Amino acid sequence: MKKVTRVMAAIAAGAMALTVSACGGSSNANGAKVNSDKTANDSASCTNTVKKKGVQKVTVWAWYPAIEQVVDDFNETHDDLQVCWNNGGQGGGEYTKFQNAIKAGKGAPDVIQLEYEAMPQFMAGKEQHLVDLSQFGFTDHKDDYTEGAWKSVQLGSEDKVYGVPVDLGPFVMYVRQDIFDKYNVKVPTTWAEFEQAGKDLKAAGYDGYLTDFAPNGTAFNIALFAQKNQNVYNYSASDPTKASVNFNTDGVKEVLDYWQNLVKEGLVDTTDANTNDWTTNILGGKYATWVQASWQTGYLKGAGDTNGQFRIYNAPVWDDSTPMVNQGGSAWAVTDQAKDTEAAYKVARELFDSDKAQEIGVTDGGLFPAWTKKLQSDSFKNMEEEFLGGQKLNEITIPTAEDYKGYSFLPFQTYAYDEQVKTFTSIVKDGKDTTSNLKSLDETLNNYAKQQGYTVE
Repeated sequence: MKKVTRVMAAIAAGAMALTVSACGGSSNANGAKVNSDKTANDSASCTNTVKKKGVQKVTVWAWYPAIEQVVDDFNETHDDLQVCWNNGGQGGGEYTKFQNAIKAGKGAPDVIQLEYEAMPQFMAGKEQHLVDLSQFGFTDHKDDYTEGAWKSVQLGSEDKVYGVPVDLGPFVMYVRQDIFDKYNVKVPTTWAEFEQAGKDLKAAGYDGYLTDFAPNGTAFNIALFAQKNQNVYNYSASDPTKASVNFNTDGVKEVLDYWQNLVKEGLVDTTDANTNDWTTNILGGKYATWVQASWQTGYLKGAGDTNGQFRIYNAPVWDDSTPMVNQGGSAWAVTDQAKDTEAAYKVARELFDSDKAQEIGVTDGGLFPAWTKKLQSDSFKNMEEEFLGGQKLNEITIPTAEDYKGYSFLPFQTYAYDEQVKTFTSIVKDGKDTTSNLKSLDETLNNYAKQQGYTVE
């Protein structure tokens, strides 16, 4: 749904060292903590105007676009609960605030928006601060969501689930159709054709770059490796004492050698993504393509007008066996500080459950839905995007989302990303040796895992 956020590495790394006192409540048959104070939020301060007075409140932190409209829809249609919403900060800002609340043992919301990649850091080792929703029967709703989204909130567990999926980021290729048409170059479908397209554009007189390989493109790189069936991170909440990293594989080497070569040939730029220069380059036609999650549409059209010159296509593949992959997405999680755990679960489950709420999320919020019902609806399938010249973009994105199978992240993901960026900058931008740098990255991250108390296999 959104750009990869940066969480404070020291805060994330320190999650394992936190010791939090339990709030009052009981435990169910599975040993999971369940609080049941229905009046604790009576005086809670809310950014939104609560519709119905004298009704139990559930506190929510979220930064989704158009979230206040979704909250209003919930509050108008529910007589038993009212959502008290606040923006706890976007991405990293919110995560830091949540970590501070964990350390203090108070101050966390009942329900919190978390990106899939951020969830493991709040389920690190003995620090389990997200509630298993299977105790409330949420596993009965598995078919309401895509396979990849569901696996993203299971955090490697088979019979537990730690969040309610909301959105995804199908991996696609943005193409400046006017540039390809002007120079009579075929839009590529494979990575081999992608390289050739860059050469053909250059030979025909195009003075820009085929695309950009952003050294800071953290989750972008994970998606590229996933196309080679490389799951570089290994962590599961079902066995939170273990964590490991494996970048030093043939598949990862092939991907990075490929991009290193494109940079050496002068076909690909290396400007950091989500900077002013990058935005100017992509909107100004300096890049003929941009491979990214489909949520990028919302950010691009909000940054400037390109007269409908962009189109999206399937991301290039290596061969017919290349899987569909994803970049980004988020969920509602119930925190262990929820005042009424079951009420918090109900809000997390039902906030985007109505047709109206999902429509708001898609049209006003720009979310790509994880809900199978929405993906299968004619209105979503036939939705036209003006920024893409009226293209029915979901003819591309829906099959990608439905075929995505999911992959895991680490409980110290921010630190891993920081080290990853350093290594990929050395390899792709600076032309350093791939094998030795990947070996060094594995050693750095696995040693860090050991220092944090994890067993590395």
